[in-house]
Amino acid sequence: MLETALYIVCGIYLVEYLVFAFGIRRALAGTPKLLEEFPKISIIVAARNEEANIEACLEALLRQDYPVDRCQVIAVNDESDDDTLTVMNRVADRWGGRIRVITTTAESSGIVGKAKAIAQGVDSASGEIILLTDADCIPPTTWASATVGRFSDSVDVVAGFTLVRSSKLFHRLQQLDWLHLQAIAAASMSFNSPVGVVGNNLAFRKSTYEAIGGYRNVRFSMTEDFALFLAMYRRGVGVAYACDDVSCVETQPCADLQTVLRQKHRWGRGGMESTPHGYSILVVAFLMLCALCIAPFTSPLIWGIVWGTKFIADLILLLPVLRELKAVNSLTSFVLFQFYFLAQALVVPLMIVNPNVHWKGRVFTARSVK
Repeated sequence: MLETALYIVCGIYLVEYLVFAFGIRRALAGTPKLLEEFPKISIIVAARNEEANIEACLEALLRQDYPVDRCQVIAVNDESDDDTLTVMNRVADRWGGRIRVITTTAESSGIVGKAKAIAQGVDSASGEIILLTDADCIPPTTWASATVGRFSDSVDVVAGFTLVRSSKLFHRLQQLDWLHLQAIAAASMSFNSPVGVVGNNLAFRKSTYEAIGGYRNVRFSMTEDFALFLAMYRRGVGVAYACDDVSCVETQPCADLQTVLRQKHRWGRGGMESTPHGYSILVVAFLMLCALCIAPFTSPLIWGIVWGTKFIADLILLLPVLRELKAVNSLTSFVLFQFYFLAQALVVPLMIVNPNVHWKGRVFTARSVK
């Protein structure tokens, strides 16, 4: 009976990932169009205590291959306690005012945290299309034009991949983890059933944002980017998930295990507001986790089948993404990644019980940010 149950779980997991793999190939098949006209865009980066990263990010944004007169860069100081604002102003001065620097102010709408910073950035935006990234990210010079090239009469929101820089083993494990989650998100999006986006590589029409009332009309979430995306998606707008190296941004890895767990805690709490499809993916993942934990107490054959299924399914999903993003060298850590992923899957659900999420010097609760 137990063996049959394990075989069924393996079968469900493998079929699900084969469907994901088909979805990823659909995502890879799409390419950004070459722009003949360049709509006005506004790039917004909200930064809190990012004095070590914000300069490199802003320099990368200012070197986009998008026409200078059609590209506005807005840097939002999100109540930083360090010299983030000083660095922003220094870069703005060096580039002759090509950056608009603002600092968040109090408001009566009740909006808090990063959502407030982005909302006030959008208030200052003159672009038809808004592009969001984070202060610890470095977009390639092609990022803006490639992202805008994904918009069409039927696409109003575009998400893209984020690649964790991987100079060490711990960083490569984070890179594979991020790409695994984003591959599932991109595959699901190709079937018009989104389950997640990464807010450090997200773009939308300003008119779409305004039509939903913006962040001020979106219920508070630990993952404010996905909450905003869902609000726009539920209005029936067209969405796309770009999977290519020209629109992929690089981000800094978490420095230590504690930061990784805090990041996962925040994502996990935000994921509690997922879509039905998202919940179904979590159920299959939970069943596979149970199978992986039970398998060692069965026969070596069953143990091998369960783990082999996990390895093969994940590899089928990840390999085309790694090739496209030129990150195939991370496969040297693929076996260790399986155990890294399993350890997280065992720990994070226990952390999610705690409603208080610590991130960037703030404490997020179910209703607010302190």
